[in-house]
Amino acid sequence: MLIIIRPSGEIALKSPRSRRNFEHTLANNIRSVIKEGKIWRSQGVLFLEVNDNNKNIEELSKVFGIASFSPVMSIKSYNNNLEDIINKAKEVFAEIVKGKIFSVRAKRIGSHNFTSLDVQRKVGEALYPFSRGVNLENPEVEVFIEIRNDVAYFYYKIIKGPRGLPVGVAGKTVVLFSGGIDSPVATWMMMKRGSIPVILNFNLGGSVHRKFVLEELSVLRKWSGEHKLKLFIVNGTDVLIKLSQIEKRNRVVMLKRVMYKVAERLCDKANAKSITTGESLSQVSSQTMTNLYVTEYGIKYPIFRPLIGFDKEEIVELARKIGTYEYSIKLPEYCAISTKARTSVELDEVLKDEENLNIDYEKVLENSEVIEI
Repeated sequence: MLIIIRPSGEIALKSPRSRRNFEHTLANNIRSVIKEGKIWRSQGVLFLEVNDNNKNIEELSKVFGIASFSPVMSIKSYNNNLEDIINKAKEVFAEIVKGKIFSVRAKRIGSHNFTSLDVQRKVGEALYPFSRGVNLENPEVEVFIEIRNDVAYFYYKIIKGPRGLPVGVAGKTVVLFSGGIDSPVATWMMMKRGSIPVILNFNLGGSVHRKFVLEELSVLRKWSGEHKLKLFIVNGTDVLIKLSQIEKRNRVVMLKRVMYKVAERLCDKANAKSITTGESLSQVSSQTMTNLYVTEYGIKYPIFRPLIGFDKEEIVELARKIGTYEYSIKLPEYCAISTKARTSVELDEVLKDEENLNIDYEKVLENSEVIEI
């Protein structure tokens, strides 16, 4: 089986050097999914040759950097022989258009003694007797012919990919991963932009919390290509005991600040260049603009919040698409450590609390459990 893979359009806009790098990374991510087969690059697309019984082809729809892909039939047409293409088109498409209104779409790369319109017209005429007619605007079925120099490719299925950039081209980001609905979606969105996530979880719910986080990451691993997901699990209950010393209404913001501080240390350790969270502006009290400012104050790495402008329904819709929702919805809200959290915490107050708590962030990270997915 031969498959033509079309990379995301934005990859084609990169410089030649960057484009080669992106396509090379994409090819490696594809190999990790398909396992067996031959893959090569050719003039803006990738070709994948696998055994006909390979059942992993559908997994290409979870490889970031792919816009679409199609199983194809091909012939080598010597001397630009249009008749060869017409005969092959009848062989491949006659059953596809049978009893249906159809259209032919053709495009070419290279020098030929015919145009793309010639191909469309002649193949359309050859297929017409098998069909109910031609309609270029609203056909029941479309058939495609792509001619690349002296090879013609025939296909009728275009399977959508997730687009984005290949995981691995944008460096690492440390993700604050609670395991609720939001953080897996934020992780997925950063992977879509080419980032390798390093997962940091503050375990506040024991074995139940750990179980669902691992299940969510097993789902996300299917989207990460050749890259394993590294998970650091911090004992969050030790942090909560420390936080019991400060005013109740400040604890949620202080807990988030501790998470950022530990994430900062993990960035140093993992050579990550950013921190990612699933925060959405004003979704809860700790995510007001004032509290986000207080939470991240003094953190030396940029903080990405890919969900900042999303509402909950939009996030849930994405979580369902990704496959993490069924696990996230079962997880209790462990971060709800105060029912009367303030929506506007004073920075000076938080910095004073932080100094009094005197938490050793390095030690918190050193004592974490490390798991590779």
